[in-house]
Amino acid sequence: MRSMRKISAVVAAVVSISAMASLSGCGNTSSGSVSGNSGAETTKAAADTEKKDSGETAKNDETAAAADTSAAEKTDNGDAFDAGGVTLEVLTNRTDRVDDGSLDAITEAFEQAYNCSVEYVGYQDYTGTVATRMGTTDYGDVLMIPDDVELKDLSNFFEPLGTYDEMSAKYRWADKKMDADKNVYGIAYGGNAVGVLYNKKVWADAGITELPTTPDEFLADLHMIRDNTEAIPYYTQFADASWTITQWQSLVMSASGDAEYENKLLTDRLDLFDRNGGYYSVYKLLFDLFSDSALIEEDHMTTEWESSKVWMGEGKIGTMVMGSWAIAQFQEQAENPDDIGYMPVPITAPDGKQYAETTSDYCVGVNKNSDNIELAKRYVEWFVGESGFAQKEGMIPASVDAPLPDNLSGFSGAVFFEKASVPEELIGKFNEIDTRSGVGVWSGDTDNFKIKLAEAAFAGKGEDEFNSIIDAENKKWADARDEILG
Repeated sequence: MRSMRKISAVVAAVVSISAMASLSGCGNTSSGSVSGNSGAETTKAAADTEKKDSGETAKNDETAAAADTSAAEKTDNGDAFDAGGVTLEVLTNRTDRVDDGSLDAITEAFEQAYNCSVEYVGYQDYTGTVATRMGTTDYGDVLMIPDDVELKDLSNFFEPLGTYDEMSAKYRWADKKMDADKNVYGIAYGGNAVGVLYNKKVWADAGITELPTTPDEFLADLHMIRDNTEAIPYYTQFADASWTITQWQSLVMSASGDAEYENKLLTDRLDLFDRNGGYYSVYKLLFDLFSDSALIEEDHMTTEWESSKVWMGEGKIGTMVMGSWAIAQFQEQAENPDDIGYMPVPITAPDGKQYAETTSDYCVGVNKNSDNIELAKRYVEWFVGESGFAQKEGMIPASVDAPLPDNLSGFSGAVFFEKASVPEELIGKFNEIDTRSGVGVWSGDTDNFKIKLAEAAFAGKGEDEFNSIIDAENKKWADARDEILG
């Protein structure tokens, strides 16, 4: 059935237009469905996607076989749908999986089940290029919904997939692309858990038998790696600190153990670095770790991102803070992919439990102008629920009844949660305070508090300097918060 062209970002033709319809560079605005730090999350998602795309090349043979079985079962159950040989155009940010053929491999089952062809069009500058195409009616049949589309504008571009009650019964993160009337226009193809990347063999060779649940246990385990192996216990990736150090920010919500934590920073007017909160515990761990030269690489200014994937796979690196999006990349470079593991944030919340925040990746939607809406909807349901793509990528599947991938087995004792939606009266306030204060919770520029903490730690300046830095950030934050909230 395959008579299609596979288009990568380098060669894809872009439809040019003169007008851009109702797209905004700001965050979402509909009440009850907006996650807190929307602008920051968009920046973070873009950075994560860029890193995701940089080194994944494995073919998806096992997933293709699973998808083929699933599609066959669907047909056997009487749900066959003959599309008459049409071609479905799917726009995606995953240029790596277009180029290596793994998307084609898993999609053969769908094509056979529905008598159609699927043409994947991948863009490296996904948001910018698709925004241009969305100025016309020609933006594919199925696409990853750009984050720039405001929730109130979803119905202008996308076909509703169902109500929130219907979709949330089947899928995680069903509210991410939902309008004020609770119509859902897109479903995430998978999600990421927050935690720490590690080499399981290195940790086992060091004599570690249980994963750490507190900062003290984590640091003690890294000392065991130093004493009992040849591996670098922790690799800072500091030469690329502008994005690598922001990976630590992703640990904050998990460390707090509270889905409402970011909202409470505003409603309860807490210090940003309140000693009982997530910011303090995460960045105190970073400072203590970076202060111990025995636990990190000898020259933190010459770290190498691409090489580090190979080195961790060879057992030369024990641990790094990275999102679960990085698991597949590191496994592909490892001598034994099973050596690459992922653990929950080694911080126990005040209630004595370990928590793991989950975040959704791009949501998949249907172009309301498509000539193949019914087939496009079936593709979305198949890709999100049955293709196995998320599992292969080491992501949390969107289907609520799908098991976690093997590489998240270390999270069996952790409590998963999603960050709470922002109350209507606080929408955008966190970002506004963050910007006006200059704190930059998701930033990694040279004047950012994360860089200051790291450099003070490398220089061995001690607790007084740590307290001085966070006290200054607390003041900047409180001044901006009180000015904006009144």
